Amino acid sequence: MSPILKYFTTLVVALAIAVAAFAGGVIFTQAKGNVLPMPSITDGSRSDVSDVVDEVERLIDEEALEPSDEDSKTAGAVQGMLDSLGDPYAAYFNEEHFEYFEEMTDGEFYGIGVNITEREGRAVIVSPIEGTPAFEVGLLAEDEIVTIDGYDGEPWDLDDVVARIRGEEGTDVLLGIRRNGDDELMEVTITRAKIDIPNVMDELVEGDVGYIRLLQFNEKSEDALRDSIEELAAEGAEGYILDLRDNPGGLLDASVDVVSLFVEEGVVVQVENREGPVEEYQATGRVATSAPLVVLVNENSASASEIVAGALQDYDRAPIVGVTTFGKGSVQTVEPLSTGDAVKFTTAHYLTPDGRTINKVGVEPDEIVEMSPKDQVERDDDVQFQEAVALLRELFG
Repeated sequence: MSPILKYFTTLVVALAIAVAAFAGGVIFTQAKGNVLPMPSITDGSRSDVSDVVDEVERLIDEEALEPSDEDSKTAGAVQGMLDSLGDPYAAYFNEEHFEYFEEMTDGEFYGIGVNITEREGRAVIVSPIEGTPAFEVGLLAEDEIVTIDGYDGEPWDLDDVVARIRGEEGTDVLLGIRRNGDDELMEVTITRAKIDIPNVMDELVEGDVGYIRLLQFNEKSEDALRDSIEELAAEGAEGYILDLRDNPGGLLDASVDVVSLFVEEGVVVQVENREGPVEEYQATGRVATSAPLVVLVNENSASASEIVAGALQDYDRAPIVGVTTFGKGSVQTVEPLSTGDAVKFTTAHYLTPDGRTINKVGVEPDEIVEMSPKDQVERDDDVQFQEAVALLRELFG
């Protein structure tokens, strides 16, 4: 078994817990520049909304049996406005949680080392990462996280789960775990640590095929991919397989940078917001290779993965192999607030270079190969990989 496959035996999707915030395939752009101060609720320009908020706040302070504190009222008011959007990706980050979010997009993670998913409002462990604190204390796949430091947030939002579990290296978090559906919770104290998980894994296959797997799109993706391409070329790679299966997305700019490694010029993605002209993101010109390329995708490839697959398909740069992708075509913007907090909500949707819609449609592969994601663990069972290798060899001529 190859080193990469051995790694996937333990961790089918090698992501630290922070990456769970991308679940469902969310694309992020981060707001830059100066942040305007929030208007005071006591100035003369208050809207009807702020009048009502002031009135409710006064009633709570004067009459509620247990009045809430200022932080709780602020978070509740902001979250209420975000909820009014009906946007499943809208979220409020307090200052601490926003710091953790920024670490995630930087590609560095501090937490317990577990991959989680959300099932009908429940936070369920997909897999602990070998060698991490979660693995060492004995957390298992299918364990349900019910409480975090005594807080029961069901129905859980993954952003909230991530923010509560992550923290400074060396600090503790207390989890209430339900195992095998038992009513009685098992309490586990875990000491947080830096989680060192490679975002790119590569391997030379059969002497001339460079296999590269990208796990998510963050600020380090372009450099890591470029390094893999150069190292594999030096080892004898004549072409590449870019594996985006189970890659849930990440930063919009990172997807543009990745496409630019293979396409020298042209539009990579078109972004439409509610006003103004369509914004076009152009290739950067920083091409890494012109060698033949095949891209692998599956039903869990989302957002930034779909931007890359769609662009490479539109430019006939690479055939796509696998099954139709997730179909997540919206863009979320993170807006820092003057208080140090931040809000995230959907601001646009994107189209491929040829104007194709991805949202709720996905990218249909050129070569459809049905396969269960769990069959990626063993190469002999991975028929999508086998088809990619065969197709790449045809491109060798």
